[in-house]
Parts: sequence; C-alpha cells; structure tokens
Amino acid sequence: MPTQETTPSLPGGFTYSGIRAGLKQEEKKDLGLILTDRDATVGAVYTKNRFPSAHVQYCRQLTPGKAFRALIINSGNANAATGDLGIEANLRMAEGIARKLKIKPEQVLTSSTGIIGRPFPIKTIESSLDHLVDQLGPSPFDVAEAIMTTDTRLKLSSADVVINGTSYAVLGFAKGSGMIHPNMGTMLSYILTEAPLAPSRIQELTLAVADRSFNCVSVDGDTSTNDSFFLVSSRPAQEDTPVSAELQDAITEVAISLSKKIAADGEGAEHLLEVTVKGVPDHNVAKPVLNAILTSNLVKTAVNGKDPNWGRILMAVGNGLNQTSLTNHPPMTIVMQGSVVFSRGEPLPFDENELSSKLAEHGVLIEVDLHQGDYSLTGWGCDFSDEYVRINADYST
Repeated sequence: MPTQETTPSLPGGFTYSGIRAGLKQEEKKDLGLILTDRDATVGAVYTKNRFPSAHVQYCRQLTPGKAFRALIINSGNANAATGDLGIEANLRMAEGIARKLKIKPEQVLTSSTGIIGRPFPIKTIESSLDHLVDQLGPSPFDVAEAIMTTDTRLKLSSADVVINGTSYAVLGFAKGSGMIHPNMGTMLSYILTEAPLAPSRIQELTLAVADRSFNCVSVDGDTSTNDSFFLVSSRPAQEDTPVSAELQDAITEVAISLSKKIAADGEGAEHLLEVTVKGVPDHNVAKPVLNAILTSNLVKTAVNGKDPNWGRILMAVGNGLNQTSLTNHPPMTIVMQGSVVFSRGEPLPFDENELSSKLAEHGVLIEVDLHQGDYSLTGWGCDFSDEYVRINADYST
C-alpha cells in the first residue's frame, strides 16, 4: 500500500529543489526542479484541450525519451494562450536550466501551472536559476510544495516493490484542486522510480496507469490547458524488457493514491466521492457513465447536502449511456454508502434519515451495477459547495 506522505520511500537517482522565485503574490514556493544523476527513461501524456500550454507543446516533441535529465516546474503562471512569446519563454526556461546543469536543452522537460493568458515572467525565472540549482537535495517536499496553486495540502505518495529479489521505490507527487477533468493523464503529476523500465515500454505503461487513475478523476468537469503526467525511470532497462506486473501494480497504486488526494482537495470540497461502475461490457461503456456521475452538479450538490436522492444518480447514468453503444434498458442497481436503494430497475424502501447520516461522512461511496458484463471502473470526485463558487469567483483578482 502507498505510504503516508510524511515518510515517503525515495527512489535512487533523483534530487529535488523548490524555491520562491516571486512568481506569485503570496510568499510561497513557486519554482521547482527534478534532476536525475544519469540519462533516464521518460513517458508522458498530456491534455487533449485544443489550446495547450507552451510547455505541453514543447514536451510533446521530447517524449517518450531515453535521455531525460531534468524537469523544471513553475506555478503561478500557466503560460497558456500566450502566443509565440510564451513558446519562446518556455524554451528560454529549458535552455537556461540546461546551461546551469551543463546538460543539453533537449534533455530538459518543463511544466507550468497557474493563471491562463498572462505574460510569462521568464526574466524572474532566469534570475532564480542559480538559487534553484544550489538548493538541490534528496527531499522531494520543496518541489511538491512549489507546484501548488489553489491546493490546500501537499500531494505525495510512495510504494515499495520487490522484483526478482530486488527492492525498488516508487514516488509520486502531484498538484490539482480545480480545473480538474483529465482527458489524458492529470493536472500536473510526476511518478519516479529507480526500477528499470525500457524506453520502448514506458509510454504504453504511462497510458495504462493514467487510464486507471488520473483519467478517472473529476472535480469540476473542466479539462485544463496544462494537464501533464510524467513517468520517469532513473535506470533504463534494455530495450523490450517486459514490465513486471508487480511494478505496474505499484505505479498504479501510487497514481490512484494521488488521484484520491486530488479529488479530496477539490476546490471547496467537503466530501471525497468514490464511484464504481460495474457489470458493464468494457471500458468504453464504463468511462462515460463514470464521468456522467462524477460531473453531475445535481449529484455533487446532493452529496454536499447529505441528500440520499438516488434519482440524480439514475439520471446521470442515463446521460452517460447515451454516449455508449448499449441500446437496451439495463436493469440497474444503485448502492449508496452500502445501502441498496434501487435494485435491477426497481426502487427499494430505505431509511432516508439513516442514509443521510451516512452521507455526512467524508468519504461517500456510490456503486452502480448495470448487470451487462464483468468489467468495472472506479473513479473519484468531490461535492459542490458554496466555497467552490467563492474560490473560483475570486481566483484571478
């Protein structure tokens, strides 16, 4: 199981740095760096938003890759919708840190997060690079802090895995609290390991992990312009070396743990919503149904109000099924907090006051069974509160 973020397992071959460069008005860290001690293997997936940030456009050309050395991350400015000047500034950021580290610019990846459409403060970043490099060390906490925007807490998770008698660590950290509805991987997320991964295998693994974790999270139904998920191995394996099931499971566990932390820290969230769609033929049916439930404002407000109104869940499932190939009327079952409220197409009597009390718990579990197959998919979201409106109404002002 993933460890608590206060005592993470640390993979070998990585050092980290996080500083305050002055990109945010608040006195918070806003510039981070991850460095490997040798050429590393990297896979990545990015947003499918049609207005991708400068860093997404840049990194797409460099991943997957087998000569990765560094990743520089800023928060406070998304460098999205900034035109050619933003693309040039992102390149300057990569080239600047490459010079400081004495590596090639094409070995550097970048990430940005923050407000869209504002000029990118490249001069401020360039003036902070010496300090950023000087602060490199073994702890990932400063860089995990430096990537936060409206996040209220660090999101770190790790796991240990034994492969052929050798123990390896998997470390992940992420940021994300709003504009969360991944259509690729995640907000900004990084999973690192010293377990050997072949360059020819890492991209397939990255996609598989994202589909079972980050692509199953939704806070507000909005896919960011900057979403990026990077998977890095500091010890590349020989080409075509298969990925062990144990390693894939460990990386997926860490990604799921981060996904839950993101959903639980959704802007204004008071409840973590975990939804399982089961009894379906395949992923192509499960995913739109899952998304429909997680993004329904009526479901989210019912959870916030501790209202056991299962009709809103049924409504959302019906809308999700419109996006699938199923044409028949499935005999659905709905379970809320362990209580069966609708069984094979028929409503069941239940104690509304008792179920409302259960919905007051932080974690809210919803299970939908369509009785149409053996596939299941779980995803995570949060409720919709008054505080969400306040945070987003005041975000850029």
